[in-house]
Amino acid sequence: MVFELPHSSVVRKQRTMEGGCWHVCRRAFDCRDTRITTMTCIQIDVCHVTALISHSSATLASELPLSVRGEIHVSGIVQGVGFRPFIYRVATALSLKGYVLNLGDAGVRIVVEGNRGDIERLIQEIKNNPPSIAQIERLQVAWLPTQNAFTDFSIRASTATREPDSAPEIPPDIAICDSCIDDILSPESRWYDYPFTSCAACGPRFTTITSLPYDRPNTTMIDFPLCDTCNTGYTNPADRRYHAQTTACPICGPHYTLLDSHGARINTANPVARAAEYLLNNSVVAVHGIGGTHLVTITTNPEAIRTLRERKKRPSQPFAIMAQSLEAARQIVSVSPAEASLLTSWRRPIVLLKKTTTNHIPEESIDLLSPGLDTIGVMLPYSGVHILLFHYTGEPALVMTSANPSGVPMYIKPDLIVSRLTGIADYFLVHNRRIAQRVDDSVVKPLNNHFVFIRRARGYVPNPIPLVGIDKKSTAIAVGPEERVTGATIKSGSLYLTQHIGNARNPDSILFLRDAIDHLRHLVDLKMVDIVACDLHPDFASSELAEQLAQQLHASLHRVQHHHAHLVSLLIDAGIDVHTRIVCITADGYGFGNDGNAWGGEVLIGNALSFRRVGGFSTFKLIGGDLSAEFAARSLIGILSPEHLGEVEDSLIDAPISPSIRLAKEELRLMVSALQRGANVVKSSSAGRVLDAIAFLLDVCKVNSYSGECPMRLEAIAQPANLEISPTIIKENGRLALDVQQLLLDVLELKRKGHPRGEIAYAAQRSIGQGLAQIAIQIADADGIELVGFSGGVALNRIITRAVLDETRTANLRPLVHSRIPPGDGGVSAGQAVVAARHWAEHRHSEM
Repeated sequence: MVFELPHSSVVRKQRTMEGGCWHVCRRAFDCRDTRITTMTCIQIDVCHVTALISHSSATLASELPLSVRGEIHVSGIVQGVGFRPFIYRVATALSLKGYVLNLGDAGVRIVVEGNRGDIERLIQEIKNNPPSIAQIERLQVAWLPTQNAFTDFSIRASTATREPDSAPEIPPDIAICDSCIDDILSPESRWYDYPFTSCAACGPRFTTITSLPYDRPNTTMIDFPLCDTCNTGYTNPADRRYHAQTTACPICGPHYTLLDSHGARINTANPVARAAEYLLNNSVVAVHGIGGTHLVTITTNPEAIRTLRERKKRPSQPFAIMAQSLEAARQIVSVSPAEASLLTSWRRPIVLLKKTTTNHIPEESIDLLSPGLDTIGVMLPYSGVHILLFHYTGEPALVMTSANPSGVPMYIKPDLIVSRLTGIADYFLVHNRRIAQRVDDSVVKPLNNHFVFIRRARGYVPNPIPLVGIDKKSTAIAVGPEERVTGATIKSGSLYLTQHIGNARNPDSILFLRDAIDHLRHLVDLKMVDIVACDLHPDFASSELAEQLAQQLHASLHRVQHHHAHLVSLLIDAGIDVHTRIVCITADGYGFGNDGNAWGGEVLIGNALSFRRVGGFSTFKLIGGDLSAEFAARSLIGILSPEHLGEVEDSLIDAPISPSIRLAKEELRLMVSALQRGANVVKSSSAGRVLDAIAFLLDVCKVNSYSGECPMRLEAIAQPANLEISPTIIKENGRLALDVQQLLLDVLELKRKGHPRGEIAYAAQRSIGQGLAQIAIQIADADGIELVGFSGGVALNRIITRAVLDETRTANLRPLVHSRIPPGDGGVSAGQAVVAARHWAEHRHSEM
């Protein structure tokens, strides 16, 4: 008989950043004896599984022999987490005989013979006490007559065998564990001072995997054969490095080398300790890590941070820091219990945390880390080299920013690290372990009692997301939009997002996107692809890549409107059937609309099959194309009518409107004239441009030196108060619209009355959320829809999101927000892939 613990048939759901909690209860059938009915129940939680199998037939045990054979298949995150050693230890303790092995689909097969009660105890241990990082999605048991085929229990060589229609769960990178940290810092340990220390429970995974199943020959550790001593631990069931695929030591493993600014090797017995000395002398060191490279400097000297900003040509963009410990982080930022749990989790993302008064880092350093913002991105050490850098510097925190020019992927090969970062880094700490896939640090923002991804990468990729309403035979690829790009694949009813790629505007990024998609296809064994999806915009480089992929794979090509993809990504994130119609607010900087205009503040109604634009921001005109996204004065001039521009003329004069031009009265007159004539003008409803204009009016920010700077600064200065701006909703071209010109006039009036700009900023942003939500609620009520969603980059704004949630709940509707997929453009590929898959399914059905 077969007992199956599925992740389908979801009846009740809770989502958290660490994963999800599914409560599943369904009837399974007995393939051998139809007289026996079985009720299977499972609760799948973040890092462990609790389950109960109850048999409605009291005679079940007596109908089978006492000694039996159990064939068990387990899927989920069960490779690369110490699962086989765990099975070995439990099985041998129960005197069971048989074997365990890894499968090519990232699952695990267990075959055991022995007393039925002991096998059931093994199953209960798998469900109740698996390795802490394991995530069990499905467990199948087949009971058979014993064959007396085994004399002991063993871990067998892995096989490339895959279950039909399998959706592999590939292990993400895991932060270094406390036991390995102790090994690194203990002088009597073999791993003392060794930065590549890991065990079966920790270390790099996805960044080293070249193929499945997860075994050393299928990782970049194949380049480092185990020495006799390491092999002894690797083959000893009592050792915590038993079958640890990335284990190594100073004798047999990879090593660091320290290079000077010219790439010449610095002779030193301890490259990491010497690099720490240079850091204490205010140097910038490029540190080669598990999935990429960081530019590192100290935080206790503001000049070191200022030097890094000047060299990297990033005057304002926030720098992340790595704190030495949770206690050190609490001396720099405010940390809630939930934030502390996420910071110390094995995923180790960067978490945006509120600045606090501190004596551990100079106030000037705090300001330099994230100018004009009220948060700092903080993470904790996740690899051995980080532990050692803190050990030798004694610093409370180090700047850790990605080592790449803006818009270019991180460098992962030592020669490129040196050649491309010369002039930025003073020294280069590089290693000789190949990186199979570069992966940035994940970035997470606390938002109204939940966490939202800004960037989904290390620690989370490539965990699949189950799809509801998609045929398991459907296959698709999506390439995302142009900024903050990820790729996506669909196989066997699961969605796989690539790691964060970045801005797909240059050849290196496009190559990275192509490589990341190809690598995912290889790992999940996706050979045949039905359809390839891209953005509706005809000129995106990613769209050109999609055309190439479609041609090479003999697949169809489908272009998906940007905000429709946002809507569908939210359905996926919430675990809702993708055919479910919802009303969704999609607010961001830009998306090419069906009418050819620049959308960005929309209220849509739809599902994966179709959508309608039913409301949003009132439209306005922008002059100068892409310049409007950088220079906030252009947005203000475009939104306000000529008769109102006189009220702000003084603040506009001398404002930057291009990299080399400041606005003079004559230029202002010419721009207004061009807007009236419609010359070089784009019609827009962009929420990002509206926020830019408000930031300009309140003297918060006039230039986006990096994407989203003005809106982020506006959010940072906002102070809650009793001040209110009532949203003005009008009818425009048959749709409900939030009057953005009136919003700016209301802001001007409050400024004229002398209200603090922080209070005005808060009132304006809350008014945006209220207005968009009120439009969405009217639409939902009219169509009998209970779900109101919020997606797009503006869904990262805590004030606007809070207002949307408040309005929606007050109207007794159910709000949907993101938790597993980024609300910004990093989630667009998810929506694209599902829209395309449904399009293909409809097309195929129509041809039948």
